[in-house]
Amino acid sequence: MTKSGKSGELAEAALQLDQELRRFEELADQAGRVKLNTEKSLKTATEALQRAAESQDRISAQVQKLNAALLAARQKQEADAAALIARAQQIAARRGEFAQVLDRMAALGQMTKDVQQGLKAGADLGQIEQRMQQVAGDAAALQQAAGEKGIEDVARQAETMRAQVLSAKNKVALLAKKKS
Repeated sequence: MTKSGKSGELAEAALQLDQELRRFEELADQAGRVKLNTEKSLKTATEALQRAAESQDRISAQVQKLNAALLAARQKQEADAAALIARAQQIAARRGEFAQVLDRMAALGQMTKDVQQGLKAGADLGQIEQRMQQVAGDAAALQQAAGEKGIEDVARQAETMRAQVLSAKNKVALLAKKKS
């Protein structure tokens, strides 16, 4: 059952209508079986007709109740569908934000890889230090942007990358002083 209980109301209305239709069928059957050959049988048939007419009124009321329950169920479904569409749009927008942040993270990863290759190739340590400072700055900017957007895991990864790059930069700086 849903939170609002509307499906319960719908089922209950359908059940009550079904029960009343069965009563009406029985009453109609009774009225049709009574022989009309005595005053008592005419009275019995008349009473059966009267009960059937009363049942017919209850059927009409149950049909209206069922229609109201169907309308409420349809309105609830439409509202739920609209909320679902809005949520899908939020998810799509959020996926776009994640994609942008992840693209920036991938670019940082590539920059870090380039720095590592430069170190392996014996590139100028001063240029390597500058490049590392740029990577650390970009990582800090990414951490802030991801944090503002509430993308916590990428913000943590960017902070970790920034710290690692700064640590490596300090080691490169010490190495450069030793070479001088």
